[in-house]
Amino acid sequence: MRRQLGLLLAAGLLLAACDPDQGPIVTGQPAPSSPSSSVPANPTNPVSPSASGTGSAAPVPTATASPVKTFTDKPPQAQYREFHANCTETHRLSDDPIVFPGLAGAAHNHTFVGNPAANATSTPQTLLKGRTSCEDTLDASSYWFPTLTRNGAVVQPEKVTIYYKSGVKDYRTVQPFPAGFRLIVGDMRLQDAGQFTGTWNCGSYLGKAIPPSCPPGSSLIVRMQAPSCWDGRSLDSADHKSHVVWPVQGVCPAGNPVPLPMFEMKVPYKLPGGDTSGLQYSSGNGSSFHYDFMNGWDAARQAALVAHCINGGRQCNGYGIDQHKP
Repeated sequence: MRRQLGLLLAAGLLLAACDPDQGPIVTGQPAPSSPSSSVPANPTNPVSPSASGTGSAAPVPTATASPVKTFTDKPPQAQYREFHANCTETHRLSDDPIVFPGLAGAAHNHTFVGNPAANATSTPQTLLKGRTSCEDTLDASSYWFPTLTRNGAVVQPEKVTIYYKSGVKDYRTVQPFPAGFRLIVGDMRLQDAGQFTGTWNCGSYLGKAIPPSCPPGSSLIVRMQAPSCWDGRSLDSADHKSHVVWPVQGVCPAGNPVPLPMFEMKVPYKLPGGDTSGLQYSSGNGSSFHYDFMNGWDAARQAALVAHCINGGRQCNGYGIDQHKP
């Protein structure tokens, strides 16, 4: 009881300060202990009121963007302009180092992929050169999203894919994420499928809500894209979102002129018999799905992938290779 009161008090102080919201592990520190197979019957932690977070009293970190490249010609036709981060689950914690930095257990339960050391105290700097469950061993970033349960028991995702794409017409202008960058995509407060910006699909179904059932043997997949036009200065923002906006007709607006890679997260779940009954996220129903990114990329490696795969108009796999366009 004392610990719960302490967490509530801490969250209240944050709200007062600012009003916004397994595969192989390959290099670095030891992984956390194995996650449990269930979460509380009512898994949404009341201390975490929104996916956009309560903000932080600390000043928003800043950086200086490189000048955006300009071209006088149209970019060559390219069907794909992307590379993938293919990652497996590492652990689950009721932590959110973006929304509740330093407050272990203050958030609803999250499933983490990528860096296995990620927790409430993580920063982009502490992630660097850490281990990873992603195929590219130099991607020590952390990616996390609410934990899915079925009648209270955890549903473990299959391999998660984070696509790094071009969200603008001229894919040659996209820049790497700057060191220290972080972002939240989506909103856990959203409980209305009609307003959900992602999609759910299995078999021939594609829609805004979890379907009543899936074909046996198929995977239930949720996808969500992110805005990609950066203000060129803020590595974070009070709501952890507004430092990036959507392109307008394929071009970044004047106030957010820097095109960064556009995320699209794909999370598949294998369900026995295709039964979707009793599914619930730790943040609410299927419309509350959202995800967080904290940049832990080796800067030179990420820059090389952006140049070769996105700027080069390729479809690179999780190892940075396009077998059809070397």
